[in-house]
This record gives sequence, structure tokens and C-alpha cells, in this order.
Amino acid sequence: MQMSVAALLAALLAACAPRTDGEAPRDPIAIQLATSDGGCEIDSVRPTTGAPAEGLWLYENGTREHRVAAIIGPAQSVAGQSQVTRRVETLEARTGADTIRLSSDTASLRLEFVPPFSRPAAVYSIAPIVRLASYEPCGPGQHQPLIRYLRQDADGRVATDVLLQREAHP
Repeated sequence: MQMSVAALLAALLAACAPRTDGEAPRDPIAIQLATSDGGCEIDSVRPTTGAPAEGLWLYENGTREHRVAAIIGPAQSVAGQSQVTRRVETLEARTGADTIRLSSDTASLRLEFVPPFSRPAAVYSIAPIVRLASYEPCGPGQHQPLIRYLRQDADGRVATDVLLQREAHP
């Protein structure tokens, strides 16, 4: 069961409205959502709202024809400002294509709804075409965090969608 944001807000408002008719309270909506929103029923990974950790993150296909790397630097803040930023760099290399290198000295974390099921994830936008989203594996015994690298082409379609694993810690 998937709810739109508007439907969720309407349901929450209805559930929180004070009752004057002595009617028994309805089933808690949070429990209904938690049981229908586990995130692992269809896929082996799910987005998470925890920030991607500092370090080197890599993806490489089996033939080594496509590689993606992301380097997430330490958190930085400026006295008197509430925003925390990081230096984040990405590199995508594919056999027979130009290497795509992007970086941001002021990447800041924000929560976004990511496809395919519009679940919230912690995201660093590196450029208008590249986002890094925080993911985690599902299932028992799997605890390594992941980063989803999403790159769009000039028409706004997803050109690259891969999961990066952490290779090196600072």
C-alpha cells in the first residue's frame, strides 16, 4: 500500500482531530504505515535518512568497463552558521566514453523522496545531474551501508543508477 504525501497528511490530520462524540479511537496510523512500509519486500536494499559516511565509495561492474567512485570529505561548519557542508567528489568512467568528474566544496545533506517507491533518503546533490543517496541492505546479517549514485542525462532521464560500497575510511 503506497500513500501520497497529501493522502498521508489528510489521514494524520483526521486521526489527530479531537473527538467529542465519545467514539473509540481508530487504529493508530503509524502502526499501519510501519507494517506496510518496510521497504524490503521487493528489493534487497532500501533508502535511509542517515548521512552517507566520510570515505571512499566504489562501484565496478564485473568486466571493469564501468566504474564509479565517490569521495565524501569531513563535515565542515562555519561559526555562526547552522549549515554543515562537505567536500564531495564523484568520478564515472566507462569504456569508450568521456570520464565524468564532478565536485562540490559545499555539498549539504537534505532529505529527498527517491524512486522507485518515493521513500525518504539522505541525499547530497553534487551537480544538477548527480545525486548521492544513502541506502542500507535489507535482511539479517547485512549491515554495510551503501550509496546510490544517480546521474541524469541532458534530457533528465536516469543514465546511471548504481550502488557504491565503502572501500576506505578516513
